[in-house]
Formats: sequence, structure tokens, C-alpha cells
Amino acid sequence: MKLKKIADAANTSISTVSRVLNNKDGVGKEKRELIEKLLIENGFYNKSYKISSDTKRIAVIVPDLKNPFFSEIVKKITEESRKKNYQVLIFDTDEDFQNEVSSIDSIIKSNILGVIMCISGGSNSEKNIKKLDDYSIPFVLFDRELDFYHDGVFLDDFKAGFLATEALIKENHKNVGILVGKFKHKNMYNRFLGYCHALKTYDIEIDNDFIYEIDLEIEDGYNVAKDVFLKGNNLTAIFSCSNLITLGFIKYQNENNKKNNISIIGFDNPDYFNILNLNISCISRSISEIGSIAAKMLFKKLDGNAKHTQKIIITPTLKLNGSEKLKG
Repeated sequence: MKLKKIADAANTSISTVSRVLNNKDGVGKEKRELIEKLLIENGFYNKSYKISSDTKRIAVIVPDLKNPFFSEIVKKITEESRKKNYQVLIFDTDEDFQNEVSSIDSIIKSNILGVIMCISGGSNSEKNIKKLDDYSIPFVLFDRELDFYHDGVFLDDFKAGFLATEALIKENHKNVGILVGKFKHKNMYNRFLGYCHALKTYDIEIDNDFIYEIDLEIEDGYNVAKDVFLKGNNLTAIFSCSNLITLGFIKYQNENNKKNNISIIGFDNPDYFNILNLNISCISRSISEIGSIAAKMLFKKLDGNAKHTQKIIITPTLKLNGSEKLKG
């Protein structure tokens, strides 16, 4: 039973049901008890797990907590949440849509007030977003957009793809490849479109053999590097769309004495890149800023001060550290 049906059964409004579900004040004792009874009967929560009104919790859903990008996002959201006296529950979907479904189901039954989320299922995740909407749980997306207009903070991924590819071309690279995540994710597809636009702008033909659509894992970057060097397909430069893919690619180069063979521009610059003295040129963005903006957007919605849907686009910057230079 959705909130509307419960509201009809209790002869009240959806907002009143939502207030009871989220333990907010402003509902009379008798009406609250009736609504609670209907919520319990319909599986919204078990009364024995019902939290006190002093406990405020939000959830953060990420695709891969071992990725430094997402762990830094979670850290910043947690910092902002402490300022507002919110507890944070973290769900790691491991890039699996069914795990995302389970996470959403758990959230709905756990008296969580709001959600900050990076989707795992591409367009399929719209079903989970709709479910949050149906249960009147405010949410904010980050990093990965959907074609539908939702509150969120995202990068200008098209510009990122263009800037990185253009920088390689300006270093006299003619055979530029791309290591990109699955196109079901709009951010990855937009980075790919930026790559293609840069090639077309400089009258360089797009070669499908130079395009690697892979998972965002170290192992996948490693395997692509192995394939590139075994094929000897004349690539001189790579634009890598993920820090983990970049690390895998470099790992293969270093293990096989290929370090100076192919130039590279990566995405993000985790601290361990500097610790390892990798000096990787990269597309850069303020990750902590993304986490902070996402948290503040959600708190504004929870406070009832968000009047309109808001989408914030972060502008990428290009940091050149020498790895983009033509080798030899």
C-alpha cells in the first residue's frame, strides 16, 4: 500500500502520513496511532524498531565504497550531517542494481528521513527513484544523472571528456584511445561524447579499436593495458575516465617495463597517486564540494525550504603534470 492509500484509509493527507512515518511533530495522538497502525500493517516499519523522534537519520547509497571518490564523498556528507545532528547510514551497492533495490527497500522500512544517492543501474534506477518518491522520502542524486530531471549535483562530463582529449591532441597525439565505464551511466557516456567531439574538432577520425567500454575496476584497466600492448595498435595516448581504471593501466605498464610507452590523462587525482609519485595529468573536481553540496541540498529539502527541483553542475578543470607528453 502506498502512502496515498494509507492517507485515504486514515482520512488524512499524504504529508500527515509522511510526518508520522518520519517521526515529526504536528499530528494528534489518535490520528498518529491510526496512521502508525496502518503503516505497521502494510510493512512500512516494525513498531519494535521504531526510532525516537530525537534520532534523525539519512542514508547514503554509493556504487563502490573502495573507490576513493565515493569514500571522500561519504566522509564529507558525514561531516555536514554532524553539524545538523543527523546520523548517516551507508549502503554500498557494489555496482549491482539488485543490491540497489535491496538498499531502497531497507531504507523505506527503516524510518530514514532522506537519501543521497549515486545510482548503479543506469536508467533502471529510475524505478528506485520513483519508489522513494512514492514513499515521500526526499532524495538527492550525485555524479550520475538520469534523463529525468531530479535534484542533484553533477559534473560537466562532456566538457571533461573534451578537455582531456584536446590536451592530448595538442601534444601531437593522433592515436588517442579512451578507457570509459559502461555507457548505461550517463556521466560515462557524456565523457565519451566529449572525447568524440574533441577528435572531430581537430579532424581526427574516430577509431573503434581505440574505444574500451569496461567496468570501473583496477583489474579492467590492467587487462586493457595488456590488450593494448599485445596488439600493438599504434595508440600513443589514453584518456582514462576513472581513477581505478587509471591505476590498473599504470600497474600493467610498471610491471612490464612499459611506463614510458603510452601517455595518459586520468580522472581525479587521489592522494595515493601523489604518494606513489605517479605524476598523472588528470581531470580534476572538488570532490568534497560535491559531497557538501549534496548534503546541504538534502537538508534544505528536509527542512521544507526547497521550492523547486535543483540541478547543480560542477565545472571540471584540467591539471597537467607531464604524463600527457608524447613519448619518445
